[in-house]
Amino acid sequence: MNPNPPSEANGSSAVASTVSDREWLHTLFERYEHPLVAYVARLLGGDWDNARDCVQDVFLRLCREPRENVEGYVEAWLFKCCRNRAMDRNRKESLMVVQYASEHVSKAPGNVSHPSESLVSLEEKGKLQREIGLLSPREQEVLVLRLQQGLSYKQIAEVMELSVSHVGVLIHQAVTNLRKAIPAS
Repeated sequence: MNPNPPSEANGSSAVASTVSDREWLHTLFERYEHPLVAYVARLLGGDWDNARDCVQDVFLRLCREPRENVEGYVEAWLFKCCRNRAMDRNRKESLMVVQYASEHVSKAPGNVSHPSESLVSLEEKGKLQREIGLLSPREQEVLVLRLQQGLSYKQIAEVMELSVSHVGVLIHQAVTNLRKAIPAS
């Protein structure tokens, strides 16, 4: 006899009915909640409250989804569902602002030996942010998914509903455009 009967609170017995499913869901939540909220907040123009709501909706959907349906590609599934939820929210508000902060650029000056070097790095950082902002929204999104979220080309393709080769082309175009705009010193 199962000591943990299925939860009937929401009318669905498919909701994480076993301890192992609960542990799996808890592990996924702990691992992906923060990266997903940050990703969705960027898609929603910095609206962290709505981003948390979107991510919560997706995790509730995951609770209802049979584990075997998503287990092999759960990371891409989570990002794709969050992206779709954010796009739905933007459609309702008829506003989609894509803001990408360069979180991967350190805010600390590091081992700068002279104040002028710190100023140059701040100027370069500002220029990089401006140039990233000039990329197409798709190029910005593939860069964030690849560089900040660490997704593979295949996972990005699943999230954005593109072919793997198209993801590669978008990343190549973005990097090429950034290299042209910001010549190497």
